[in-house]
Amino acid sequence: METIVYEIIRNSLYAIAREMKIAMMRTAASPIMHLGADASAAVFDANMQLVAQGNDIPTMLGSAVISTKVSVEAVGRDRLRPGDVIISNDAYLGGGNHQPDVQVTRPVFVGDELVAFVMTRGHWTDIGGQAPGSYTLDTWDVFGEGVRIPPVLLYRNDEVVQDVLTMIVQNTRDPEGRQLDIQAQYAGAFVGDQRIQALARKYGTGALADAMRRSLDHSEALMREAIRQIPDGVYEAEDFAEGVAAPGWQGEAVPIKVKITVAGDSMHFDYAGTGAQTRGGINCPLAVTCNSTWFTVKALTDVSIPINQGCYRPVTIDAPVGSILNCQFPASVVGGNTETSPRVIDLCFKALSKAVPDRIIGQSNCAACSGVFGGRDPVQARVQRTGKAFVSMVEPHGGGMGARADQDGINGIRVYVGNAGSLPVEFIEQSMPLVVEDWALVTDSGGAGRYRGGLTARRTYRVEFDEATFTVAGERGQTAPEGYFGGLPGALFDCRVLGPDGSSRSLPAKGATEIVRRGDRVIVQPAGSGGYGDPKSRPADAVERDLLDGYISARAARELYGARLADIDGSLHD
Repeated sequence: METIVYEIIRNSLYAIAREMKIAMMRTAASPIMHLGADASAAVFDANMQLVAQGNDIPTMLGSAVISTKVSVEAVGRDRLRPGDVIISNDAYLGGGNHQPDVQVTRPVFVGDELVAFVMTRGHWTDIGGQAPGSYTLDTWDVFGEGVRIPPVLLYRNDEVVQDVLTMIVQNTRDPEGRQLDIQAQYAGAFVGDQRIQALARKYGTGALADAMRRSLDHSEALMREAIRQIPDGVYEAEDFAEGVAAPGWQGEAVPIKVKITVAGDSMHFDYAGTGAQTRGGINCPLAVTCNSTWFTVKALTDVSIPINQGCYRPVTIDAPVGSILNCQFPASVVGGNTETSPRVIDLCFKALSKAVPDRIIGQSNCAACSGVFGGRDPVQARVQRTGKAFVSMVEPHGGGMGARADQDGINGIRVYVGNAGSLPVEFIEQSMPLVVEDWALVTDSGGAGRYRGGLTARRTYRVEFDEATFTVAGERGQTAPEGYFGGLPGALFDCRVLGPDGSSRSLPAKGATEIVRRGDRVIVQPAGSGGYGDPKSRPADAVERDLLDGYISARAARELYGARLADIDGSLHD
């Protein structure tokens, strides 16, 4: 095949993945999908190897390497026909990450030849389970986390299997919205099917298959060359995943350990010594741990390498069966995907800081830090006079990203395997009985260093529900994100409910669902992040700029950075 034809096909596959996601987002009902972009799309070859993806949600795409193959094999590859669509979300039977993330998989045929698979995955606002928003961490097992959908055919010949659709959506709190989400994901997969068929008809199915193979081999070769730049050796680290706090029980911190062996152009990650799976939704299916590992390698090597399954071939992974990083049925998993998973990445960075100190960053907030409200909208309830006035919102919150070897960290952002955005204030206030009173960066929340850690952001909601549930799934409520090479730690997670009577109660990062009422104010503040290098070596002009911007206080400027403030506005000296 000519190189120019190969490049056209290869780049077209990535463009198709991006278009699939756009089609899905434009028609989804879940706000976290259509506004927060918590959705992903990808293209797989006929052997179910990931060959192209968008710049979407890393945790969805990495685990899809496993879930797509498992889903197709569960239904039966030989049973598939044009227009068939598989739906799944089960972390155990479908190889997924957690139940709110629902995957739709579609085979692509050209004539009678199966040439590819396409996948869309989106985070549904509600999938049933113990509490609204389906993000409860204090569950005994996976059954409390919502409806489990094993890989089943949802569409046959592009006609919906109505009984399956009804069974799924009626097990959620907003059946109409979930049906729209399904149709949106179907639409994204349909677009991918049509585009790949057109590509195959233009260049031939043989050329398409050859381009997919070459693309995988090319990314593998580039990744192996990048790994060779890491010094050979064995690198180890240990950390802890914080336990779940619930009425009647307090989960203990669970040790997580890694030993990374770099040998030539390959890397092996061994998580032996990691603690056993535990009660509460902080356990990781193996697919999630694999994804975190693959992300680490990609982030620390060459981000310009085209992302596909070829990138992962030089990496092998062992995680003890029954551990928190390779949990077994029926362990709860909803927060393993979003809270434990980034802790694994920080753990791997910590180990590899000895090998590539200029490539790692200070520890980060390590959480989706999802705040979930759910209840009956009092205005809609009065207008509709029905039981259909239920509304819910899943809102990820941005914290601090750790400082780098040559730059400050990033403020108010999701990190690592999460890539969803915060919902616009205007949308929240228009669609929910909530008022966002405050959304601001938090002074001194980024760890001091030659390069300062990124600041966290705080949001304050005033509750206008008569009564609602509130759930928060955060991280680093007990151990602050560390700095490196003299950098200082960032701020801890903080969440509080302020009553109209002046009362205040703090909520744990991983706790039970709370009841909130009209007039309550809910403050959600993810963790900050660690600094990099000795704060005393930070340039004076950078300290002054941070002080003027409100990123650091005068006390921090004096005590942590050793700054002299005589020449700065006196109002900042307090």
